[in-house]
Amino acid sequence: MSINPQTQSPFLTRLLTLPPELRDAIYLSLWRSHGLRQHIIWHGNDSSGRHFCSWPCTTDFSAADNLQRDVDELRIRLGVRLGDNMGGFGPGKDPEVSVLTRHLQSPWMNHWACGERAAEVHGIDANWGFQTAGVKCWKTHSTGGRKELVPSWSPYLPMLLSCKLLSEECLKSIYESTTFILTDLTTIQTFLGYCALHPAIKKRSKQGITPPAFFKHARSLELALMPDFPSALLCAAYDLPDLPHRHSVYDFHWLHLPRFQNLQNLNIWVSARSLTMADPKSDQSYGFTGITEHDAAALEGILTHLSPVAKVTLSTPLAPSVGPPEEEEGYLDGVKARVYKRGSGDRFHPPLYPIEPGGRFDGVIYTSPTREVRLSINGGMPLLMKKA
Repeated sequence: MSINPQTQSPFLTRLLTLPPELRDAIYLSLWRSHGLRQHIIWHGNDSSGRHFCSWPCTTDFSAADNLQRDVDELRIRLGVRLGDNMGGFGPGKDPEVSVLTRHLQSPWMNHWACGERAAEVHGIDANWGFQTAGVKCWKTHSTGGRKELVPSWSPYLPMLLSCKLLSEECLKSIYESTTFILTDLTTIQTFLGYCALHPAIKKRSKQGITPPAFFKHARSLELALMPDFPSALLCAAYDLPDLPHRHSVYDFHWLHLPRFQNLQNLNIWVSARSLTMADPKSDQSYGFTGITEHDAAALEGILTHLSPVAKVTLSTPLAPSVGPPEEEEGYLDGVKARVYKRGSGDRFHPPLYPIEPGGRFDGVIYTSPTREVRLSINGGMPLLMKKA
């Protein structure tokens, strides 16, 4: 399809004569062919060029964690008691344990299946590390000679550039019909906008720019956060020259909800483990308030800041004093959003290292009689998040 205006094209002239609702249906069919759920990821460095990448999402949002259920079923089948390790570090690893270990450790969190699919196409770099954002774009620096199983072509640019008369309609349709999924704080802050930049970031040659149509037309947004996300929010974690004081974290000001004109759905997943490596000189403590440290009153206050969005679903570990008992899961009653409590954490955790398939840490799962949120401190040794 030509990128030049084609006002004489039989296809375009016929399309323009159709009623708006039929044109909308045609557009939607085009976007659906590429996926109505898209991961947005910040990639690259100054030399290779910083940019946003997209990756089709194949994981529908679920408030419950089916991966923990799958691990528990395997534990029972293998006869492992809670508190003992599943699998091991030596040779002869159980392949079923190894697969679930990688799922638990995935930087894509509850979208681990999307990460595996990306790795099948672009190599292990797509599903390895501490977060989905990175200095290497795995779509342009594939490793292992992976074959392109999924075409990089998308219908967006051909339709946006084919005809000026249709461009505005297509732009609106793309943003209204797509669920945008962000799975790390780097991408979230870059895509939605920083409150203020850290001096180290200011030195970089290129910063991300939020597409203007996003705040105007986007209807659905999904976030996946590691439990140490307060420490990664620049305006809350650092004294920045452009801010008179550090900002709060749990008012969710950094989502810039007032800027959205049509946002209707917001899904937020908070993981029960962090893959962020801390300073080796750390004193084995963390300098932020964790999600499980909030009581019921504090949670109510947090939810009021999300009220600009008509439908909010929050899936997270919570304090034992909030909602169902510590070991149980379920939706909370009488709160201002759909809040699903995944206990006070997970029973099953992997080593908090980037796991290389076939490597030492690929094949062991730690189990616990109690539910825990684990933070990676000092080379991966876990520190447990406190509970209210």
